[in-house]
Amino acid sequence: MKITELRDYQIEFEKIRPDFNTGFKEINSLRKEFTSNYTTDRISELLIDEYITGKGGATFCNRIENDLNDWGNIHGSFAVKFGLYYGKFGKKSKSKYRIGRKEYGTDENIALKKILSAIVELIENKDDYKILKKNPISPMFKGKILSVYYPNEFLNIFSAKHLNYFINIFGLDNDSKSELDKQALLLNFKNNDKVMKEWTIYEFSKFLYSSFGKPNDEIKEDNISKELKKFNLKDFPPIENLKFEYVDLQINELPEPKEKGKNKGTKIDYSNRSRKFKRIGDRGEQIVLRAERQYLKKNGKKNLADLVDPISERDDSVGYDIKSYELDGTEKLIEVKSTLKKIGKSNIFLSANELKVAENENNYYFYIIYEVDSKRPKIWRIKSSDLLNDNNIVKEPVLYKLNMNTK
Repeated sequence: MKITELRDYQIEFEKIRPDFNTGFKEINSLRKEFTSNYTTDRISELLIDEYITGKGGATFCNRIENDLNDWGNIHGSFAVKFGLYYGKFGKKSKSKYRIGRKEYGTDENIALKKILSAIVELIENKDDYKILKKNPISPMFKGKILSVYYPNEFLNIFSAKHLNYFINIFGLDNDSKSELDKQALLLNFKNNDKVMKEWTIYEFSKFLYSSFGKPNDEIKEDNISKELKKFNLKDFPPIENLKFEYVDLQINELPEPKEKGKNKGTKIDYSNRSRKFKRIGDRGEQIVLRAERQYLKKNGKKNLADLVDPISERDDSVGYDIKSYELDGTEKLIEVKSTLKKIGKSNIFLSANELKVAENENNYYFYIIYEVDSKRPKIWRIKSSDLLNDNNIVKEPVLYKLNMNTK
């Protein structure tokens, strides 16, 4: 995401940020009360009906899930996340104590001791990510516990799907499947931003949801009206799951254009199209940034990989998106163009500035990304001189600048 766009979102959020102050005071008071009630010594001594969900009452699980819901929602997953609960498993089953994970054993009292011990381990080892990751508590529940006890150090968003969504929104690079690492990545992004570093973590999470909503793929297609379906672009796969590949392509002569039919008077929604293009473009830049860094690291050039710069995020005037490097240290200027389409007939759009820089820089490359929304996007690297001077390329002016002086 470009810094100017981020600032626009932040300006809008600043208008409503004071509205969250009262809510924060209330939920933070409940959070403090909870952690005061449940010290590590108290947790170790909990009885089964003081811990579980399913029987009602002010239990550890009920309070952290329901009373502290505004601190971070974990309602989206089943009660098995708590490791031990009271209830049914299947429509015809009877309610009873049930153990959610095999490693806790088959006896509910033994399981309880193991679970409580694991919760205490989390609270006592907040700085040791190796221990936190190996801890058997389920990821969403683990995240909620850590965030409640350490509100300034752990992000209060626990769903992997939601974390992936925000990571993709900001175009961040990520190699880990761990929710803890993804939370840390977003917090690092927050704390390194001149505006957001002054916000509380609670405010930051409110900013994310109020500005960008929830993942699009949480909306069921059957529930979307025809008018909205064309606006709904599926969420991209987590960046760490991509297996992109480089392809060498040949430019063929364009087929003869088909005769255009009569104009049916369809109105093009340029605003919607622009939003879609931007999401697709941002994803392509995220992929190329990751690909360039990986390529340099694999070839023993970590020092150059650390210098790869997504310069267009802060400066649109340079005429390219990413500054990278050849293995010998030569600078490489990359303009990224992305499409949802498969390899074949396609088109890309260039600004006058991009075209000018592409024509005048010897080290300028186009990286064209096909199937940018898939788990296996294709990357075509081609030098600007080879692309622009190919006789099979047809350049078509589609925009005019009108200079005026009025009074």
